[in-house]
This record gives sequence, C-alpha cells and structure tokens, in this order.
Amino acid sequence: MASRPNHLFMNIVLAVGSSGLLLAIAELGMRYLDRPRTVISGWRTTTEAGPFNQAGWRGRPWRHRPSDFVVVVAGGGAVECPHCPPDETLDLILERALRPHKANAAVITLGSQGHGQDQALLALQQYLTRERADLIVVLASIADDVPRNTFRSGEKAPGAAMLKPTYALRGDQLLGPTDRIGQLVYRSKFSTLLHTPFTDLDRDWNAMLPPADPGAATPPAGIATRIRVEDRLEEQRTPWSTWMTPRPARVRHGIALTRALLGAMQRLATLHGARFAIVLTPPAGLEAQANAPLALEHMGHWFVADPAARDAAIAEATAGFDPIVLAREEGETPPLDAERRRMAGLAGVLKQRDLLTRIAPDRPRH
Repeated sequence: MASRPNHLFMNIVLAVGSSGLLLAIAELGMRYLDRPRTVISGWRTTTEAGPFNQAGWRGRPWRHRPSDFVVVVAGGGAVECPHCPPDETLDLILERALRPHKANAAVITLGSQGHGQDQALLALQQYLTRERADLIVVLASIADDVPRNTFRSGEKAPGAAMLKPTYALRGDQLLGPTDRIGQLVYRSKFSTLLHTPFTDLDRDWNAMLPPADPGAATPPAGIATRIRVEDRLEEQRTPWSTWMTPRPARVRHGIALTRALLGAMQRLATLHGARFAIVLTPPAGLEAQANAPLALEHMGHWFVADPAARDAAIAEATAGFDPIVLAREEGETPPLDAERRRMAGLAGVLKQRDLLTRIAPDRPRH
C-alpha cells in the first residue's frame, strides 16, 4: 500500500517537470522570435541621424581632456535637436558659441525628444557615475515637461506612446523611479503576454494621481477665441494643462513634481562639484502667439486656457532656480540659424552669470 503514494508523488513531479520544460521551451521560442515584442522603459533617441556618443545620446562621442571645462546639457528635443545636421549637432553649436568666452569648453549632450526631467535626471546620474562635469545645463520647456513628468507613459513621437521611467511625489519627497532607461518592464515573454502594455501600468499609475478635471460641457462665456484641439485636455495630458484656469489638482501635482525633479538635478550637480543652470526654451506656434484667454475643446470637454496661468506655472516650477530665458525668434527664421543665435545668446549669459568657472580652483581635473 505504501507504494501508491510514492507513485502518485512521482506522477506529480513528472507532470510539473514536463510543464516547466514546455514553458521554458515556449519562453525560449518567444524570445527567439521576439513575440510579443519586448517592452523597454524609456528611450535614447528618436532619430537615426547620428552621431551618437558613448551613452547612446545624439552628439559626438566625448573625448574631453583633463584641462577641459566640461559642460553637460540635458533635456528633451532641444538637446537632441533633430533638425540639426550630423556635422552641426547641438553640442557642436554650443561649444563653438562658448569658445570666445571659454577656450577650453567641451560640450556633451544627454537627451531625446519627449524627455521630461525624469529621464534627464536618470541620464545625468548614469553619466556622472563614470564621467565629470563642471557645469550642468538643463534645457526645459515647462509646459511640455509638466505632463511628461506626470504620467507613466510618454510620447516619443506623435502617436507613438512608450512606457518610461517615472517618479512619484509624496509630500515633498521624491520617490522612484519606476525603472531605469533601457530596463525591461516585464522580465519574461510570458509576463509581457499576460499584460497589455500602455494600458494596465498606465491606468494603475493614473489611479494614484490626483483626479483630473473633466472640464465643462459647454463653452465658457465671454471668450471669443474658441479652438478645438487633439490633445487630451480632460486628462491634463497636454502642454495646455499649465494654461488651465482654475488650475486642476493634477496639474498642481505635476508642477510640484517638476520642481522636485529640478531640485534633485541641482543637488546631483552640487554633489559632483558642478555648477547648475536651468534654461527655458522659447515657446512656438499658438503657444507663443496667444496673449489672451482661449476656450479649448476636446471631445466635448471645454477649458479656459490663460497665458497668465502658464506664466504662473513656469514661475512655480522654477521657483528658487533663477532660470535663464532664451529669446524667441520673431518671423520666419531657418531652424538651424535660430539655434545658432540661441546658443550664442546662452553662451553670453553663462559668461555673464560667472557659470563658466569651476567651483573648485580652475585647474585640470581627472
């Protein structure tokens, strides 16, 4: 009689072992075929036009000498500069603009279109684990960055949603990130198969955020200019969210989160003996032209957008940082020419603010 339990036990072991083997074979097969597609958090570039540096960001590979004054520029599309040709990327443009003020300036770029301060902070942390910086410059567009920092997924390019590393804010404490840039979101193909990317994680994350303002069902009275937009106004997942008045709770959270991320970047710079500067990139299109309240509508949701509310949001997000504001180009200007002039202007302000000297005595560093 004692043999029956042993026989049953062996059958169970064989069944479990066979199932495990089949699952392992299936996992290997899915990995070989890359089906379903691997889900990776974050991104490093949106263009195939190099050059790319050692960390995978658009810009020349760095080869700075111990005597060089190293300027690291982090941010989003303004740093990647997709309209800049391969022989005149942003690092080269700024470096040439700095040379009359700092002959030994060497510029390194870390950033990509669609990045907020969350991925910029991670890019800086990764760079500074092995390399040095004398000045860290963050190119920011607060109206774009507030929603980018708020949500678990971002917009790498129009219509191309991607999961990304994201931070949470509890009181004044910055928590996270959820992942690192380039990290697998799901460790196995079976995990990927059982989840719906950009739905489950995004929905769960949004549930932890302050509630969104759904807007009004009718147009606001007294505002003549009414515009229908494709942006998801009712979720506050749009650059227009910083314009909204009264300010939704979700936008207040995004502004506080953005300020906390900028603070973390400043502390990182101080920890590594670097000076720190925030540069606000100029708005474009309707955002640059609007000087009075607008009525915005998306799918029957109406909001009042006021440039005064946007200016207040920018001031709150950058309070205490004394940001540099780049001038906006008037009229039709070729993008590359505008970039050269903006970087020349930035170089002059950096010199004027005495940001082109090392915190420590100005001597070679290894």
